[in-house]
Amino acid sequence: MTSMHDSMAPTPRREDILSRMTIFLFSVALGMATVAVPLVAAAAGYQLGAVGFLIGVSAITQIIARAGMGALMDHLSTRTFILAALILLASSCLILGVTDELWAFIVSQLLQGAARAYFFTGMQTHVVRSTRPAVSALAVMNVTNGIGLLLGPLLAGIIGASSLTLALFIAAGIAGSAVLSCAFLIRYEPFVKPPTVPAERTVPVWRRPDVTTAGWMGATAGAWRGILNSYLPILLTEAGHSIPVAGAMMTLANLAALAGSAVAGPVRRTGVRASAALGTVLAVAGVASMAFLTPHLVLAGAFLFISGVGAGILQTLGPALATEAVGLEERGRAIASIGTFRAVSLLVTPMGIGALIFVVPSAVLATAVVAVAVGIPAISMAARGGSADTDKRKPV
Repeated sequence: MTSMHDSMAPTPRREDILSRMTIFLFSVALGMATVAVPLVAAAAGYQLGAVGFLIGVSAITQIIARAGMGALMDHLSTRTFILAALILLASSCLILGVTDELWAFIVSQLLQGAARAYFFTGMQTHVVRSTRPAVSALAVMNVTNGIGLLLGPLLAGIIGASSLTLALFIAAGIAGSAVLSCAFLIRYEPFVKPPTVPAERTVPVWRRPDVTTAGWMGATAGAWRGILNSYLPILLTEAGHSIPVAGAMMTLANLAALAGSAVAGPVRRTGVRASAALGTVLAVAGVASMAFLTPHLVLAGAFLFISGVGAGILQTLGPALATEAVGLEERGRAIASIGTFRAVSLLVTPMGIGALIFVVPSAVLATAVVAVAVGIPAISMAARGGSADTDKRKPV
C-alpha cells in the first residue's frame, strides 16, 4: 500500500491493473443496481411519478458529498474516498435487497448517491495524478467503467427476471470484493492547499470559465445518466418489453458511452466549443428521440446509442478540461466542482420528470422535455466558447 506525492515517475503497471479492477467491479455493481432499483420500485407498487423522486434522492447526498470533497482532499487521500464508496454501494444494495419499504429506498439511494460522488470524483482525481495526459487517463477510466456498465445491467436483467432481490445481493457482493484491490492502490498524499497570492486564485475554482463550461458538460451527461438510472427501464417495460430487454438496452447505452469516451481525444482537438456542442446535441437529441420510440426497439436502440456517444464525449472531456484549466494542486477541487454540477443534474432530471408526469400526458413527453431543458445551458456555454479553444498546446 504505497504512499507517494505526484511525481514524474512512470505509473507502475501494478497500479494500472489494480485501479482498472476496482473501477470495473464498482461499475458492474452500480450497473446492476441502476436496472434493479427502479424495477423494484415499480414492483413494490410505487407510481411512475414517485419513482423519479425516489431515484432522485441519491443526488442529494451526491451534491453534499461533492461540494465538500474539495476541502476534504486537503486532508484525505483519494484512495480513502474510493474505499468509502465501495462500502457505501455494497450497503445500499444490501438494504434494498432486505426490504422494499419506503425508508429502505430513501436510505439506499442516499448511500448510493454518496458512493457515486466519492468514487467517481475520487477515482477521476486519482488517475489524473498519474503521468499520463488528463484526457488519456480519463479515457482509460471511462472505458473500464463502460465495460463494467455493459456487464452489470445485462447481469441484472438476466438474474432479475427470476429475482430482483438476488440481483441486488450479488451487486453488493461484487462491490464488497473490490475493497481488496482498492486497498493496494497507491496512496497519493492529500493535496497541498494552493497559495492565495496570484490574482486568478482569488476566483473560486467553479467560477473560472473553462471549469464552468466543463461543469455544464458534466451536467448534460448527468441528465443522460439520470434518465437511464430512473425512467429508461420503466419506459421500456411499459412499452411491452421484458426485464432482460431493459437490461440489454442499458448495456447498449453504456456501450455507446464507452465508444464516446474512446473518441473523446480526437473530438477534443476540434476545440472546446465544437466538442461541447457536438456531445450535447448527440446526448440530448438522441435520448429525447429514444423516449418517443420505445415501442420500436430497433429505432429506440439506435437513438439511445447516439445519445450514449454524446454522453461519453461529455463525461470524458468535461473533467479533462477542468483539470487542464487549473494548477496541479487544484485538480481535486476542479473535479469536485464539476461533479457537483453533475450531481445537481442527477437530482433535477428524475425529479423533474416525476413532477411533469402529473402535468403532461405521458412519461415519454416528460422525459423528452426535461432532457432538452437540461441541455440548453451547455449549448449556450458552447456558443460562447472557452479560453482553451485558443490554446492548442493542451495535452490530449
